[in-house]
Amino acid sequence: MTWQPGQPIRSAQDEVDWQEWKRCTKAEGQRYRRSKYRRIDYIDVSDAAAAIIDLEVSVAQRERRYVDSTYSAVINRIITEWAAHRNKMR
Repeated sequence: MTWQPGQPIRSAQDEVDWQEWKRCTKAEGQRYRRSKYRRIDYIDVSDAAAAIIDLEVSVAQRERRYVDSTYSAVINRIITEWAAHRNKMR
């Protein structure tokens, strides 16, 4: 690799080197994030659960609560509220 980060791109080879550097840097960042953050794929969701989640997302979007309007945020809230309710019942 002849091109180095911070240097201008002056040739076709510099462009190729920059693209490779960008790809590797992005992959490195992704590996770091995945090593630090839990990832839960919730694919096999029942129709009833999907309807509840979709409704909660649409309500949050309609009310312009954008931080709360992602699927992850809704699932986090549902689980947290369920756990709080469960602990009260004990």
